[in-house]
Amino acid sequence: MNFKLAHNILRITNPNEFIQFYLNNFGMQNTLIHNTSYNVSLLGYPTNYDENFNKTSSAFPSPTFLELHHAGAVTNISMVNSGSVNVYWKMGITLHDVDHAREILQSKGIKTSDPSQFENIGYVCHLTDPNGFIIELLQHHFQETFLKKHLPKENFRLGYPCCIGQITLQVNDIDKTQNFYGDVLGMELLSIQEVPRYGFTLYFYAWTDEDPPKSEVISTREWLWKRPYTTIELRHFHGTKQIPHFTDLQKDEIGFQGIRIMCTDLDLFKDKMTEENISFNESNGAFGREIVIRDPDNIPIYVTTKFEYHALRTNYHYDPDTDNVL
Repeated sequence: MNFKLAHNILRITNPNEFIQFYLNNFGMQNTLIHNTSYNVSLLGYPTNYDENFNKTSSAFPSPTFLELHHAGAVTNISMVNSGSVNVYWKMGITLHDVDHAREILQSKGIKTSDPSQFENIGYVCHLTDPNGFIIELLQHHFQETFLKKHLPKENFRLGYPCCIGQITLQVNDIDKTQNFYGDVLGMELLSIQEVPRYGFTLYFYAWTDEDPPKSEVISTREWLWKRPYTTIELRHFHGTKQIPHFTDLQKDEIGFQGIRIMCTDLDLFKDKMTEENISFNESNGAFGREIVIRDPDNIPIYVTTKFEYHALRTNYHYDPDTDNVL
C-alpha cells in the first residue's frame, strides 16, 4: 500500500485574486474541479525540477498541489488554524536564488521580508498571499555556500524553477506526532534540526526511498532544500508552549483545512487504521470516496485513491515581455 502527499488544503476567499497571485507571481498552474456540491481549485507545479533545473524522473514523488476550497461571498470573514502561533504555520517554496526571486516580487509591489541566513537552517525570506497565508522562500544553498547559476533557458516566473518544498505544521506532543507520521503512516524521517536559540526543533518527513547524506549537518540540510518534492515539516517548541489544536472551519472562516494523501487501496488502509486503533470516518468528497483520520493535533488527513488530474492545464506559457501567463 503506497502513499503520496497529494494536497495542502486551504479554504480561501476571493479565489480569482488568490489564484492570479500564484499564477502571475509564482508560475503555478491551475485547474478548476466542477462538481455539483463543491467549488474546488487545484494550484501548483505539475512538473518538479532537480537542482540542475532538469525535470525530475518518475522515481521521485510527484508534485504536491494546493487544494483550494472557495468560501464564497462571506462578509467579516476571519482566518483560523493558520499563522506563526497556529497549527499550520506556512508553505515553503524552494528555489535556487532567493535574492533574485525577491527582486522580481518587489518589482511588482509585493512586500517581502529581508532575506537572511536563519541560524544554520537556511537562507530565507517571507511574504503573505492575498488571504494572509504565509509563504517562505527557501534557498537551495546557505548564504555562505551559494554560487549563482545562469538562468535556465526556460522562462520561470521567479527566474528559476520552484517547488512546494514544505508544509509546515506546529505540534504539541512530538512523540505522538512522530509515531503518527512515521509509524502509522510510514513516512521517512529525513532530518531533525535543533534551534536552541529559539527553543524549538524541526522534523522533516516524506514518502521517499531516498536516504539523506550521512555527512555533516550543513550538507544534509542543503540536500534537503534541493529535494524535488514536498516534505511535512513539524515544528515542536520545548517547554510548556502550547499550540491551539485544529478546529473545523465554520461558515464565516477561512484557513488551513487539512492535508490530502493518496493510497493505492482504501480498504487496506481502513484495516490498518483499525489495527492501529486510529478512528476514521468515510465519506464522499470532492475527489470521490475518502477516509478521514486525525493526527494528534486534530488535523484532518483526507485519504483518497489515486486519480488523474484530467482537467489540469499544462499549456500555460509565461511571456516575459508582457509579464503575463498565456
